[in-house]
Amino acid sequence: MPNARRVMFGTYVIPTQSVEAEETSIRHTEFQASPNGILGGKGSTSINATQWGDEWTSMEHPEFNLWEEVDNVFWEDFTSNWDTAPRGEVTITTTASNHQLSSDSNDLAFLYIKNTGADNNCLVSLNGSSGNFYMIVPPNGSVHLKGDGTDLECNEVYVQSNTSTTTIEYVIAKE
Repeated sequence: MPNARRVMFGTYVIPTQSVEAEETSIRHTEFQASPNGILGGKGSTSINATQWGDEWTSMEHPEFNLWEEVDNVFWEDFTSNWDTAPRGEVTITTTASNHQLSSDSNDLAFLYIKNTGADNNCLVSLNGSSGNFYMIVPPNGSVHLKGDGTDLECNEVYVQSNTSTTTIEYVIAKE
């Protein structure tokens, strides 16, 4: 089946530095002279029209049971949001084996995780529950990545909290 959906994404960073004024010991933030300008970029990736299940994203609309029921409309046309939808935020704990985002062994096309918690980091492993959790998503931070099409499978993505619990929103799509 050909890829039929597209995920568009973008990010940017404005380089700043924290400077302390000598006479008042007050810190303030100012833009750095080098590198000059904003760093970042935009991209898109194609995903399969038929995903591995209805939990490929944490958002749901309360009026629909399946994503396939949403015909000829855009999700942004609805007034509900992730916080008020039936699922929306997903609570995760320090036990990685409980938090596999997908059981599908197809190649990963796109992954987005936002830590909506206020206090604890979300740790992300791309090589299973016993793998290393190299990616750290701080509170109110997010991460997105495109799959490479060969080595990273959807079922290899696990998340856990570094301490106690936190909440996340996510999109994990197959090619």
